[in-house]
Amino acid sequence: MIIIIMIICFLPPAFACSPDMVDFDTFCIDRYEAPNQYGQRPFVAQTATDGEEWCQAHSKRLCRESEWLLACEGAEKRKHPYGSSYIPHACNDQKVWREPRWSLIQKFPLPIGQAEIARLNQVEASGNFVECSTPEGVYDLGGNVSEWVLRTEPHTTNHAHVMMGCYWSGCYAENRGKELSICRGTNAGHPGVRGQFRTYEAGFRCCKDK
Repeated sequence: MIIIIMIICFLPPAFACSPDMVDFDTFCIDRYEAPNQYGQRPFVAQTATDGEEWCQAHSKRLCRESEWLLACEGAEKRKHPYGSSYIPHACNDQKVWREPRWSLIQKFPLPIGQAEIARLNQVEASGNFVECSTPEGVYDLGGNVSEWVLRTEPHTTNHAHVMMGCYWSGCYAENRGKELSICRGTNAGHPGVRGQFRTYEAGFRCCKDK
């Protein structure tokens, strides 16, 4: 009996999410978009490969689509991160759209490509939009940058990754003509790997298994 009690006392504690992540039972998700720091502007013009490599370097991984949806919708299946009704200006999703010059963007990381991305960039510092958070404490799932995730749901394309959430100038075409849902706003049209298409409004956040 004494031996059994001693073994129990020395069992390691259950895995807990770090303070900069939010706990969803089976996984942790970054509280903010990468670089996951309050008051810092999130990365833009990222490919999914960029996100995978950055997350891996920080002992995490790119979030799965199903995880991102759970973080945004919660158990109650919210339409928006903050609730069932859309709140204008709650998130950074209503900036005036600036037409991109794609030929210049594709020259990134040359200075001419960086300059074009800087011209288009309208992100705000993480945490600036206090209302743009879930009850669980995940920020900017709607607005700021759209986020690369590993695809787990059926879409019109078979790309390995899709972009989730709205960005600084609104939501994607999948939401137009029907009831807006920030959490279900998806762009499945772009391959995310390096060496292919790079889009200016894309960022990501990381997840971690528990």
